Amino acid sequence: MKIALVLCPLLFLAGTLTGATNDYRGPASYETAYFYRTDTPDQNIKQFPQSIDALRAKDAALYVRQTADYINRSSKNNFERIKKAHDVVALTIRYDAASFLSGRVPSQKYEDILRGGLAVCEGYSNVFKRLCDELKIECEIVHGFGRGVGTSPFRNDTPASSNHAWNLVKIEGAWYLVDCTWDSGHLNGRAFQAEYSTDYLFLKPEYFIYTHFPDTPRQQLISSPLSADAFSKLPFFKPKFFDSLSGLNPALQKINAANGTLGFTFTLNAGFEVSFSVYDEAGGKKYDNCSFTQKEGASYKTYLSFPSPGNYTVKCFWKKPGQNVSSSCGEFGVRSGRASAVKYPLQYGNFGPEITIVSPLEMPLAAGRKYNFTLRCDTNYAAVIYDKTFVQLQKNNEGVFSVEAAIPPGVKTVMIGTSNTLNGRYTGVIQYEVK
Repeated sequence: MKIALVLCPLLFLAGTLTGATNDYRGPASYETAYFYRTDTPDQNIKQFPQSIDALRAKDAALYVRQTADYINRSSKNNFERIKKAHDVVALTIRYDAASFLSGRVPSQKYEDILRGGLAVCEGYSNVFKRLCDELKIECEIVHGFGRGVGTSPFRNDTPASSNHAWNLVKIEGAWYLVDCTWDSGHLNGRAFQAEYSTDYLFLKPEYFIYTHFPDTPRQQLISSPLSADAFSKLPFFKPKFFDSLSGLNPALQKINAANGTLGFTFTLNAGFEVSFSVYDEAGGKKYDNCSFTQKEGASYKTYLSFPSPGNYTVKCFWKKPGQNVSSSCGEFGVRSGRASAVKYPLQYGNFGPEITIVSPLEMPLAAGRKYNFTLRCDTNYAAVIYDKTFVQLQKNNEGVFSVEAAIPPGVKTVMIGTSNTLNGRYTGVIQYEVK
């Protein structure tokens, strides 16, 4: 199980905030910064000179100076310099899972971290700041609350005390947020698993706030800083959630009320696919056929059902088109006051945005009953298929297929298939259970 690296003892909380008089102005546009959120390490850092890397354990100060010089010589602007500094830290330091889990954290001074190669969040932040100092780029360490190990929509989600550290950097007069710890990997059970990303590099503050709550409100970098109470009501959304979709309606809370079912719409961003799954909050059991997402008009809509009254966790997943495996990008809670017998059809892998099921959208279907099977699809032919029987749907001038068909007794499943030729191979798009 992946666990975000957010909880860690903070060893250097005392002192005055470096930018206590800073207005923390953000940029007019994030277009340039987002150009560097590639999820790919910089090629110069991947080919980091061994002669410099060998200095880490011998002479930390000289290592920093030579690393900064190497970054400067290969960079054209400060965004690129920060990207490379971020990559150096995320790629060369491993999270000190053993120390974190034991509660006995050693020195997090940058020199000690570079020598040993292990750190908790404070150490990551210290090394990153030291590199920024050498690059002559203004940088601060931020302390606050991070949502991660041991937190969920239903427990341990209070920003009452600090448990995490990250950074602020100033580029061309504007401030940006960076978290090298989270971009280095995650805990898999009790072990650290390296997994580089740029999720928390230059992430917009309005998205960063969903997982990071700084002790100093101005360091949220948003015009109207959230209170601790407002933060605690936000759903657990990670950066890929916001990369994947926008325009969520209605806005979801950390815990949402439902009476058996819940639905919401959103706009899917280009180059992403998303899905949602329903889990029992107490035992973590996944409920099959309790979620259905499809494109309806210009937006996408997700339908959720809950088989009994109680608490549920809805997990959000993203992937690129063509990828076989989805990754988590957030979760939220649902407290359902009623049970729902509704289930949704099984969507096959080729169910895409060109297909919209109008009816029936819920199952199980009843044997012996007639149904108006209706869908929108850009293929030439569609059919209701059970056993070896094909019932053709008729296509109207608006591209809507429909047919009224009765389900014979004894049929257990019904599939809708599509084809570009009448007598060709029909590809299944969804399947219904029949009771």
